[in-house]
Amino acid sequence: MTDSRLLLAACGLYCGACYHFRAGLPEGRHLLEEASQQGKSREGFTCQGCRSIALYIHPGCSQCRIRDCADSRAIPHCGVCPEFPCEQLIAFQHDGHIHHLDILDQLKTLREKGSVCWLAEQERRWRCQCESGFSWYETICYHCGTALDSYGQTHKRR
Repeated sequence: MTDSRLLLAACGLYCGACYHFRAGLPEGRHLLEEASQQGKSREGFTCQGCRSIALYIHPGCSQCRIRDCADSRAIPHCGVCPEFPCEQLIAFQHDGHIHHLDILDQLKTLREKGSVCWLAEQERRWRCQCESGFSWYETICYHCGTALDSYGQTHKRR
């Protein structure tokens, strides 16, 4: 079982819905199969979360300047930083990845509700009605076939 605190990225993302994290779970093995079909190496493909010490993380995460900045300030996430929101965070929000669009809102919610409440809400948000977890871009539940409220190709910013 993963410590949920490892899934709170400094930038306001919830690692529990990340493709790389989900692929390492028994219920996410289909993601690992999809990666293999796309020609991606299975070795080291999975991750244990932004704050874990056993990192394989996508290069964009493993070399994350946002996490490094938060660590240098000894803060758990950017929402509690006195410089929030900084230019680096705003640039990250607008880098073309749909799942980055609501990070500022997520960080505000984190600051208001606290990490325990936010993590519990994220855990519920990224679960299908059948209780299977899903990743940011999955549109159909692999386990029950239900349409998912994800950042899939037709997702509109809320």
